[in-house]
Amino acid sequence: MIVKSWSVLLVASFLFLALSCLLTWLAIRFLRSNRDQVLATDRLMPEQELTIREPGELVLLLETPRLDSDYRNFEFEVVDRATGEKTKMKYSYARAQGAVYGVTTMRVPLGRMIAQRAGSYLVRVLGLQIDKDYSSSRILFSRPYLGRMVLQILGIVVCAVGMLLSLLAALWQVLPLQRDESAIPPAASPSPGISGRTIDLETWKRQQRRQQPPK
Repeated sequence: MIVKSWSVLLVASFLFLALSCLLTWLAIRFLRSNRDQVLATDRLMPEQELTIREPGELVLLLETPRLDSDYRNFEFEVVDRATGEKTKMKYSYARAQGAVYGVTTMRVPLGRMIAQRAGSYLVRVLGLQIDKDYSSSRILFSRPYLGRMVLQILGIVVCAVGMLLSLLAALWQVLPLQRDESAIPPAASPSPGISGRTIDLETWKRQQRRQQPPK
């Protein structure tokens, strides 16, 4: 094996290993953050009580099947049990652009609120159809996630592209492109007495007759 440049090969190999470790760490952090950001969750019902463990800014999400669209007509009211303060939310097309999509479900953001204290919050949902089964849908309270997800996804993409480029650089050092000379047919050598330029048949016959010895 012929290596063009050992220094380039070593640098490319080191970058590939470092980026692969960073990509693994980012992927683990991405999955763990998505799990830890959910503070409370329950089934979608006309009225349910959720307990918030930590105060702060919250995002109300609805997890629903990807083909479902009834949630666009729902109205939500969140009531602080301790103070009676109410926050109303409903579907917004602009806000829904931050939805998170899974294989069969999606999480649609419905609105934001500030939880002043940890405790119980009552969630009322208006617009549910009485004869429809909503057992596959859930209500979630989550920390704001969109900015974090964008940065983590960008980091994953940059690491993946960097790994690909470093791999190509390493392969270029050990597998240089070579021209296959065996596939090129050898040039035909001209016959004696005939020049290398192209001639027609009559000229070739006259040259042959001149070269023949007299009888």
